Parts: sequence; structure tokens; C-alpha cells
Amino acid sequence: MSQKMDLLSWNKDNLLGKLWFTLLCLIIYRLGTYIPIPGINPDVIDAVVTKHSVGVLGIFNVFSGGALGRMTIFALNVMPYIVSSIIVQLLSVTIPKLNDLRQNGELGRIKINSYIRYMTIFFCLVQGFVILLGLEKMNTEASVVVIDPGILFRVVGISSLLGGTMFLLWLGERISKNGIGNGVSMIIFTGIVAELPGSFSSMFLLGKNGNVPIFVILLMLLIFFALLLLIIFIEKSYRKILVQYPKRQVKNKLYGSSSTYIPLKINISGVIPPIFANALLLSPITVANFHQGSPWSDFILMHFSSGKLLYMVCYALLIIFFAFFYTAFVFDSKETSEILKKNGGFIPGKRPGNGTCEYFNYVIKRLTVLGSIYLTIICIIPELIRYNYSVSFTLGGTSFLIIINVIIDTFSQVQTHLYSSRYSTLIKKSELWKIK
Repeated sequence: MSQKMDLLSWNKDNLLGKLWFTLLCLIIYRLGTYIPIPGINPDVIDAVVTKHSVGVLGIFNVFSGGALGRMTIFALNVMPYIVSSIIVQLLSVTIPKLNDLRQNGELGRIKINSYIRYMTIFFCLVQGFVILLGLEKMNTEASVVVIDPGILFRVVGISSLLGGTMFLLWLGERISKNGIGNGVSMIIFTGIVAELPGSFSSMFLLGKNGNVPIFVILLMLLIFFALLLLIIFIEKSYRKILVQYPKRQVKNKLYGSSSTYIPLKINISGVIPPIFANALLLSPITVANFHQGSPWSDFILMHFSSGKLLYMVCYALLIIFFAFFYTAFVFDSKETSEILKKNGGFIPGKRPGNGTCEYFNYVIKRLTVLGSIYLTIICIIPELIRYNYSVSFTLGGTSFLIIINVIIDTFSQVQTHLYSSRYSTLIKKSELWKIK
């Protein structure tokens, strides 16, 4: 009987239609990752990107689902949009006009989204030009990467990359509106998951060929599984702050006091700190790989390569720094305390206003310490494994964080749809019962 109710609720709320629509959009995205840019030699490009996969190109290739390695129209994926969104968010703290727009409701949000799109177009043009120019310079007599280099190739290539990114943003909006989950996050999630089978197969080949003992392969799998469990536990954990509201009088009626709580995640900053730390550290490594032989590039490759002590220390420090920096941006203790004060809410034992703000700062600092340590553990352990056993970047902390967070968010949306459909069904039944 309960199974019939579940099936009816799924059809009633059109949840199956949303799931099928999401799946169709993601299939279209995956098909687009195999449409190459005109003028690219597909037989050579994969080897070129693999050679330089240690730096930022490796991250982009993972997030794009291998589209960068095949140099397709979706090679940039939605990363220019992600970078633009983060930059606009950070600028809104320092620029009063942007801050006013952010607090101006729906109209302000639409205006900020337009700024993000303009910046996305700018980043697509710059990144596309740099990538295509770099591909032209890789042409040699032995291997031809670009068949016909020149102005026409650059114009067509940049237009293809820009069109691919903007199409993905449109596709992501359709998923968010008519499907399940956040569209942009689902696209990144699909790209990472598509690379997982190849990463695991390459890891098993290390054991099959005798390069790595079998028990080490099993130990790595156990470590990855333990990291996934840790991510699920931390991402589902909250610090509940009790908030009470006094008795209120509405139309000569006195209503009793009520209480609720503010849930604060342990990892408030999310996946942003590892992404920023990776981008800052791997950018000079990427540049150094293209200029091997010079003293400065040899120094960077020697001391800042993945797995080296200096690299690991800088990586951990940057993750901790960005965790505190982005948390301070995301959660405004003063604004939250003022909202509680205006609505008559208070934290037991704390004075409204400055006292509540100081308490929020006290709690947030300690949560950020735990969250930054957690992010450092999640990201450093896969780095050590990858350095010692040549494991793919896909099996890294950043990828695991994105996968788990998207799955949790999608499942919560599915549950919300199911509960809302059951609730509306119960309301209709109660109304019919009253009529009878």
C-alpha cells in the first residue's frame, strides 16, 4: 500500500517528469563533450593535454568531464561562470552599489546575474584566446595540433567555446527551473562522475601491471571510502543555535512564546577554499610546464610540484585562509543579529544586538576552525596518494566534496517534492471530509 502511495505521489507531483527532464539535459551535455572545435587535430590533442595535466588544465579537464582533453565546444564548461559568480560576490562586500543591489530583492538579484553573465563572456573570450594561442604554439613538424592556425581559427574557436559555455548556462537554468537540483552543480557533478570509471580503471591497472601491490590498491579504496563517509557526516552535521520569541499580542489575543533554532553547518565555506587554493597553486605550475628549461620554471617544478612538502604546506595554509575568508563573507554576524532583534527574537542568556553578534562570532570562529581542518584532511590525503601512486586528479578531495554535496542537495529536493505532494493530498482529503 505504501509503495502505491509513493508511486502516486511521484506522478502527482510530476517528479518523474522532472527526473526524466534532468536526465535528458545531462545526456545532451555529455553528447556535446564529444563535438570537437573546428580545426583541431583530435589524434594529437589528447596527448598534449595529458602531458600538461598536472596544472590547472588537469582541474579543468576533470570538471569538464574530459571535454578539455578532447578540446570540444564544452571545453571551458561552466567554470568561467563559477569564477565570475565568486568574484561578483566578493566585490559586493567592497562596492556599496553591488551590496545595495544584493539587498534589493528580486530586481537586485536579476541585475547582479546580468553582471555575472557579462563577466562570464569576458572570461570565456580571454580563456578561449589563451588556450587556442597556446595550441597554435604547440604545432611542430612531428605533430600538428592545429590544422590551419591563424585569425579564422581563433575566431571560430573562441566563438565555439563561448557558445558552448553559454549553452551550458542555459541548460543549467532549464534544469533548475524544470528539473531536479541546481543546474550548474549538476553539470559539474556529471562531468566528474563521467571521469570516475576511467580513474578507477587506471588505478586497478597499476595493480594488474605490478606497479602497485594489490593490498595497497585495497588500502586506497578503503581510504577513499572512509573520506566519503567523513564528508557525508560533516556535511550533514549542524550546530543548532536556539532562538526564542517572546509572547505577542495580535488583535487583543496573547500568543505564547515560541522557540526555533538557526542551523549552522560545520563547513560553512563549502567547496570554495579547495578550488581557490588549487587555482592559486597550480597556475604557476601550469605556466612553468610550458616554459621548461628556464631557472624560475625549474625552481617551481622542483619545489611546488604536487606532493612536495612545500606544496602541501602552502596548500593546507591556503585552504585554511580561504575557509576563514569565505566564511566571513558568507555569514554576516551583525546582519543576522539585527534581523533577530527586529523580529523580537533572542538567544537565551545573550543580550540582543552586540551581545548576540559577539556570540555568533564566537561560534562561527570555532566552527570554521573545525571546517578548515576537515577540508585540509579531505584534500591533503588524496594529494599524498596521487603523488606516490600516480592516481588521477578525479579521485581527489575537491571532486569528492562536489559529488557528495550535489547528491545531498538533490536528495533533499526530491524529499521536499514528495513531502509537499503528500501534504497537499492530506489537505484536500481533510477539506472533502469537512464537506461531507
